[in-house]
Amino acid sequence: MLKRLSNFVQRQTVVVVCTLIVLTVMTISLQSLLGRGHERALTEQSLTSATLVYAIEDSVVRATQAAVGALETLAANVLERPPNTLAILKDRLLRSLPQLRSVDFVPLAKAKVCTQRVSNMETLFLPPHPGRFWGDTINMVELSYWPICVPYRLQGEIVGYVIGSVNLNYYKSLFQSVVSSHREASMYLFTGEVVLGDADALNDQRREQIMARSWGEVREQNEKGHYLDSYRATSFYPLVISLRSYNEDALANWQNDAQVVRTIFSILAFVLVLMLVMYLMFQHKRDKIQGDNFLLSMAIRSAANAIFITDPKGHIEWVNDAFASLTGYSLKEVRGHTPRILNSGVHERPFFQSLWQTICQGQSWRSELVNRHKDGHLITVEQTITPILDSKGQVEYFIAVHEDITVRKKAEQQVLYMAQHDDLTGLANRRYFEQCLEECVSNRHYGAIALMFIDLDRFKEINDTLGHDAGDVLLKRVAKKLRALMPEDALLSRLGGDEFALFIHPAMQESQIHYLAQSIVNAIAQPFEYKETTFSVSCSIGVALHDIAEIDASSLLRQADLAMYRAKHSGKNTYRFFDDSMDESMQRRVSIQRNLEQALTDPEQLMLYYQPQIDSQTGAAYGAEVLLRWYRQGEWISPALFIPIAEDSGQIVELGRWIIDTALRQLADWRSRHVQVGKLSINLSAVQLSNSDVALELITTMKRYGIPYNAVAVEFTETTLMVRSAQLERNLQTLRQHNISIAIDDFGTGYCSLSYLRELEANYLKIDQSFIRGIGVNESDEHIISATIAMAKGLRMKVIAEGVETENQISYLTNLDCEYLQGFGFARPMSAANLESWLAQDRHTQTLLGGHAVKTV
Repeated sequence: MLKRLSNFVQRQTVVVVCTLIVLTVMTISLQSLLGRGHERALTEQSLTSATLVYAIEDSVVRATQAAVGALETLAANVLERPPNTLAILKDRLLRSLPQLRSVDFVPLAKAKVCTQRVSNMETLFLPPHPGRFWGDTINMVELSYWPICVPYRLQGEIVGYVIGSVNLNYYKSLFQSVVSSHREASMYLFTGEVVLGDADALNDQRREQIMARSWGEVREQNEKGHYLDSYRATSFYPLVISLRSYNEDALANWQNDAQVVRTIFSILAFVLVLMLVMYLMFQHKRDKIQGDNFLLSMAIRSAANAIFITDPKGHIEWVNDAFASLTGYSLKEVRGHTPRILNSGVHERPFFQSLWQTICQGQSWRSELVNRHKDGHLITVEQTITPILDSKGQVEYFIAVHEDITVRKKAEQQVLYMAQHDDLTGLANRRYFEQCLEECVSNRHYGAIALMFIDLDRFKEINDTLGHDAGDVLLKRVAKKLRALMPEDALLSRLGGDEFALFIHPAMQESQIHYLAQSIVNAIAQPFEYKETTFSVSCSIGVALHDIAEIDASSLLRQADLAMYRAKHSGKNTYRFFDDSMDESMQRRVSIQRNLEQALTDPEQLMLYYQPQIDSQTGAAYGAEVLLRWYRQGEWISPALFIPIAEDSGQIVELGRWIIDTALRQLADWRSRHVQVGKLSINLSAVQLSNSDVALELITTMKRYGIPYNAVAVEFTETTLMVRSAQLERNLQTLRQHNISIAIDDFGTGYCSLSYLRELEANYLKIDQSFIRGIGVNESDEHIISATIAMAKGLRMKVIAEGVETENQISYLTNLDCEYLQGFGFARPMSAANLESWLAQDRHTQTLLGGHAVKTV
């Protein structure tokens, strides 16, 4: 962002330079203005001081003239007047001249201070003396007077002095009446002594300057700062008047004005810079918008999807090139028209009413639409219409984007057809058939439904004798015959192999169903000709007819399947309707479910067996798999029978809790007695993993019994992973987080994705025993085993082979580096007590099977 902004500023060099020039000129002007103001302030200081010192001089001269004149008048005939007259004159003089405190007639002998004063004037001006007046006995520094001596003569000789004691406070008041408090006024004698003021005596340099010029000014500096001394030497008396003013006081008003000017300048400069920044930002934004608009315009014009813009009433105002290519209409041909020009007639009026209602409310609309090309053929598009609103929230334009999905829809339909239909016969496949059946049963609540299972008799013989090509031809002809017999409401399917099925809803009368079934049997039984051979096949049909509101799809399928097997058991080439007598298996299923519920509360019926797992390299017991056994009323009930029922009924969840608790309690007992049983593998079903928190329950139970996580592994079949539910993912994640080993059981018999297997990060793969039996018998089984072991090692998984029974199997698996073996060749599943005895047997008893040392029982 900063780089783009820097590049933009570089493009605006003229504006930036002009702004800098203006700021520079303003700065120079400010400095010049302030400099001239400073000079004017100092000039004004000089003029003011000169004027004031002149005024002070005038006042001092007048006051001094009055005093000196009076003293000279007295001195002129002091010896000729009687003392009384002198006293009266003295009193009058003191009353009329406040600047005089006293007048004294002092003989020459007592006026030595006057005679010692050298002056070219008869009237002598002495430095101030302490005291109030001449001859005052109170000598205080705070009190002083200024003596002026005027001689009086006798026959031309000075015989004494008339001494006037001048009141300095009078002169102070003269100074204060003219000079403000921030100026300092002083009065000196020509000899340099200070008469009045706090300043120091005049130095020789200053006296020479005064002697050279009787008035002027001097700028100097002291501890208080720079100052101006303006002085004037009186013409009549040896006096110098000085007025000192400090630059700080003289420049105070200028500094205030300068501060105001600087503030105004700063504001102006800030405003100017702000305007520059705003201009640059605005210009940058405008250029960006213009650039974006240009790019947007080019992008829309060059877009692969068709785009057109309409006014609020739907009249087309603009289209891009892709629109013309897709529809065949140019902008000139569609401008002013509504999109109705593209209407194909496929969609009904409510479809468009819903569209307009949505976009007129300011909401976007998206759906698939079938339009008509200018030349008449149909095109399928995925259309998105977005309303553009103005500042008041009213629709200003509509923008419609058409993505041509004609080819994709055809491909999707082809893929969907292939996914739902059998490649050989073109009939619906099992998955699509069961889906349609489930939807029909779930969504419809009236009428009867009929389901037929059709299984060809002796189909395997035809494949074996005439080959698979003949079998394929037979299946196609059967499908053709069945199509010819089907009612309009029937869905016909090839379930797989030589099995076909159909369902009808609403079903016809039962008599019509009988007729249809018999017609199928008769049609299939007609002679079949292939090449130069003629033979016949037959079929067995099972029919389930039921009120759709009282049955589910799985039960209907089961009933039809039971009826079909009844037809086969009845001699084939016939059909049978399902009846209650065929439901014994269902009753047995319910009985097993009920008995299993009781067994969960009866510890005598359910028990756990353990089958050891052997290390193929050392022959030592690596661990054991936990297996559930059910013994009821003197009969062992096969897990293959009751486990699926428990999974279907949901009892497997509670059963699984019992297995986990019992197995871990037994493991805790073994560990407390130091019985080295190894890692215990517990089987979990798909129902447990997908519908319960079985992993958390396992962790909790392990903590309760103090079992470490590495002492237990969990097994589940490959088919468990076919449906990836959120609960399944949570359970697997919990197992991985606690480092509990995961084993994939019966690997190779399901449809687990290899990519998912990699993501699962399982620890073990258990090769199904169906492949183990093929060792030495079926070469393809051996290839599958070797490929599975290689794949497992590539995924860093260990391999356990199940159902190992023979020396040849042990040798083959060991040579392929299959880590662990399990099967009757080592030990059958056994109770906990028998497992302890097995483990306690002589560990050195070994039998050489295929050159490998393996324990025996």
